[in-house]
This record gives sequence, C-alpha cells and structure tokens, in this order.
Amino acid sequence: MTTEAAWEPVRRVRMHEQVLAQIEEKILDGSLRAGEKLPSERELVSALGVSRTSVREALRALEAMGIIEARTGSGADAGSVVTARSTPALTNLLRLHLALARISLADLVETRVQLERNAARGAAATRTPEDVARLAELVEGMRAADQEYQQFNALDTEFHVSIARISGNALATDLMQALRGAVESEMAAAFARLPDWRAVAADLVTEHAQILRAIEAGDGDRAAELVADHITRFYTDRVLNP
Repeated sequence: MTTEAAWEPVRRVRMHEQVLAQIEEKILDGSLRAGEKLPSERELVSALGVSRTSVREALRALEAMGIIEARTGSGADAGSVVTARSTPALTNLLRLHLALARISLADLVETRVQLERNAARGAAATRTPEDVARLAELVEGMRAADQEYQQFNALDTEFHVSIARISGNALATDLMQALRGAVESEMAAAFARLPDWRAVAADLVTEHAQILRAIEAGDGDRAAELVADHITRFYTDRVLNP
C-alpha cells in the first residue's frame, strides 16, 4: 500500500515560466552571454511554440530582474539584450530581502565588515599606482564635497566599491555595491540627523586617507583593521545609536 508521503503534488507551471526557464538555462550554460541579443519575439514564438503573450511576459520578468535590457527602435540595435549590469537588480533584490526577512542592520554591518576587510587586504596586495591615484582622487573629492551630503555619500560609496574592484574580486565588488545601495536610505537619514554633517564627514575623510595610505604601502593587515574600525564606528555611533 502506497502511503501519502510517497506522493508529491504536481506543480502547475504557467507557459511564460517555461519560456523564462529556457532563457535562464541558456544564460547559465553559456549559450547566451552578456551583451548578446535574444531572438526576436516572433522567433521565440516560433521556436518555443508558445503565444506572443507568454514570450512578452517572460521578457518583462527578465527585464524587471535586471537580466535583460529592452532596446527600443528598429534596426540591428533594437531588441532584448542580456545585460552586463546586474548590480541594480541585485541591490533591489537585497533591499527587499532585508525588509521581508527582517535581517537586522547589525547583521548587515557585520557582513559588510567581513567583505571589506578581505577587499582591503586584497587591494593592498594588488594595487597599482593608477589605483592609488584613483582612490586619492576620491578622497580629495570627499574633502571638497561640502555642499550636499548626498554628493559626499556617493563618493564615499565609490571609494569602498573601488577598493573591492582593485582587489580583483568581481563578486565582492557587486555585493559591496548592492549592500551600500540597500542601506542608502539609512545612510541618508543618519546624515540628515547630524547637527553638523561636515564635521563628521571630515572625520570620515581622515579615516579614508588612513586606509588609502595602508593600501598604498601594501600593508593589508593594517588596511583591513582600519576599514573594519571605520565601518563599525560609523554605524555604531551614527546609525544604530544616533
């Protein structure tokens, strides 16, 4: 006698989900790469044996996820293209996940600290004179950004993302950018609460300059400790306990 536990309910898959699954599979197996065009809607309808509505629903879902970019117009450049810019989609997904899963800001900060420690250590090992010059340019930009804290925050973000980029870890770079984007509103709120945001920004610039000097000197352990202290202090003093 077969028990109920041996049976599994049959999942009813909608047609556009099957189209979506096939396109995703071609991206995963390398048949479709970043920058390549998908077949036209008409070609997909013919090849897959589905309605144009199903194809359009699948393409809209992929576009919403940031996997493809729909280029309007006519000619060779028109159509759906697999995008190489997945970070905005990852940021939105992470922001929603943090809200729905109720992940604490403290947990996020701890994760970011670990990512940035590794990135700073890697950057110190692989930096070039051009990398150091770029980081120095960002520090000077932050020093001069005394009009709006939004401008300062954008340069601050680019400084940290650049360190990850210099380390050579592409995934860490995307995750860093997504994490920063996911807490952008908390960062803005923290700066808005400050009676004198420029004074706090000046302290942050000093800390950035110290991180830069450690990376330039090739001192990965020092750079890792400095960036960890820098992040932890800001979130502890300005965000978690304003």
